[in-house]
Amino acid sequence: MNMRLWFVAISVVVILLFAACAGGPEPMPEESASEEAPAEPEPTTEPEPEAESEPAEDPVEEAQLPEEEPDLEEPIEVSEEVYEQTFNEIEATIEELNAVISARNFERWKTYLTDAYVEEYSDPQRLAEISEMPILERNDITLTSLRDYFTWVVVPSRQDARLDDLRFLSENEVYAIMNINENPVILYRLRKVDGRWKVDAA
Repeated sequence: MNMRLWFVAISVVVILLFAACAGGPEPMPEESASEEAPAEPEPTTEPEPEAESEPAEDPVEEAQLPEEEPDLEEPIEVSEEVYEQTFNEIEATIEELNAVISARNFERWKTYLTDAYVEEYSDPQRLAEISEMPILERNDITLTSLRDYFTWVVVPSRQDARLDDLRFLSENEVYAIMNINENPVILYRLRKVDGRWKVDAA
């Protein structure tokens, strides 16, 4: 009985201490509850929960998409008819990709990739380079596979993609462009393979 009374007394003290701190910072652990809580508690060693529960935030900026067209290859001019037909085909492809990516369907997503893309983004060295992106480093994420790349880069940065323009490298190879803050941003490089547009390596 004495032990039970002691436990009740301790519980009441703890409750009163928490009530006195109401409206202030979050309570410290019990062993330091009697001390004044600092304005900004020292961070603990536990990882940030966002990194474990969902992909990186702020997809367009944080995924660090290119802000301009690359200088490596000069776009070519095509007829208005070719442009419009290609635009409609790729717009439909991107809408399909958006749905697949939003559903996080990795296996289905792979069917929209060229062999060159799969090879590049499965390469350990390439994945190590991408892992140095600030948003991934901040969340302690290291990419080790194509599935990792899909989960942590593609899903947060491409599920709401919108086609605004095309840059033709040939009639069967284009850059799909999305304008963000009046700047052209490359969404995909696509290549037509057996009559179907697929995401190609840069």
